[in-house]
Amino acid sequence: MQEHLRKALHAPEVWMIGINGVIGGGIFLLPGQVAKLAGPQALWAYLVAGGVCILIGLSFAELSSMTQRTGGAYAYATAAMGETLGFTVGWMAWLTYLVGWAALANGFVSYLATLFPVLAPWRAAIIILVIGLLCLLNTLGVKSGSVAIAVFTVAKVVPLLLLIVVALFVTHPAMGGSLIHPAHLHFGQAVLILIFAYGGFEMAAIPAGEMVNPRRTVAVAILGTLLSVTVFYMLIQGAAMHIDPHLATAQAPLAEVGRLMFAGGLTVMTLGAALSILGTQSGVALAAPRTLYALALDNTLPRFFAYTHRRRLTPVRAIWITGILAILLAVTGTFQHLLLLNVAARMYEYLMVCLSVIVLRIRPKTRTTSRPFRLPLGWTLPALASVLSLWLILQESLFQLEVALAALLVGLALHLLHRSRRHRLGSET
Repeated sequence: MQEHLRKALHAPEVWMIGINGVIGGGIFLLPGQVAKLAGPQALWAYLVAGGVCILIGLSFAELSSMTQRTGGAYAYATAAMGETLGFTVGWMAWLTYLVGWAALANGFVSYLATLFPVLAPWRAAIIILVIGLLCLLNTLGVKSGSVAIAVFTVAKVVPLLLLIVVALFVTHPAMGGSLIHPAHLHFGQAVLILIFAYGGFEMAAIPAGEMVNPRRTVAVAILGTLLSVTVFYMLIQGAAMHIDPHLATAQAPLAEVGRLMFAGGLTVMTLGAALSILGTQSGVALAAPRTLYALALDNTLPRFFAYTHRRRLTPVRAIWITGILAILLAVTGTFQHLLLLNVAARMYEYLMVCLSVIVLRIRPKTRTTSRPFRLPLGWTLPALASVLSLWLILQESLFQLEVALAALLVGLALHLLHRSRRHRLGSET
């Protein structure tokens, strides 16, 4: 089935989508945990985590240069491994976004309530309003959605840049110690936390069908996102540790750092956290429906979900169905029971993308397919990324893996039922 989406996204806009997807509310809580686990070796933890994610991102970059289809990881896995395995990747990616959106919506209200306590009783109304507005923006056109993402990205980065600049003039002593010989046990845990903080860069690959030059744009956006975020995270961690030597004991680390920065700094950083979460929601509002749209477009789910607006050429049904489900999860609080899916599902997605590069490199029919972006050293780099992804999956608890497997089986059952119905109708015709 042919895509009917308007091509309106250029490289800077797609790069903003990637940056916005990675830099979320987590960075406002992250520095304290990393300082506690890695101590003076914290900056090295960011460097290692960024290196692992860049290896995974390189696999995304090569695969994105081979296709112009919407769907990101789902489209790549389908091309390499077939319909069923490809569907599992798309399903888990969509579920990750859906649950994450519900959690972000609640987090946004929590931060707002710290600034304006009078809003706390209106939690459900605010969640419905925010998610509804983001769905409306994306219904009006992918350009509207991308503009909102660019605005939120700038808004969330400004307080963090302010933190870095202020640190240059603060005389508080930095945490003591050397950045050599990291304590491996705690250092490894810090890297593990940071790997998950990098999640979201793959959002840049999903709206490929709406990009002007997707084969080049996605590769540039993903690698640009990971490189710039790694440097940015390291600067934030270094600045926070310099301003607050007791960062590791802070419950809300960057809010506490903001209090030490200047009068009103606490408000600035709290507002920055709220804008950051809102910005990440805007990125999910763009990426999540496109994943559902891609699944339906390939008839792995009913094509009802692939309907596009006649004039706006946006996947309107996928947008509003995803938004309504996110509202239900956020308002009822049931998302809390599904949050464990987020990490395991995302790492499954990364693993399958890395394996897809290897399959398409080996398969005779695709071995010589044009790749404007081609990884050096054959399939060595994607193989290394696959091993690292599998290792990270195995770091999850047994319960987390069981929950993820149950979600995978539910999606697979829906797909097989639809495929059976599709074949039955085809045979009758």
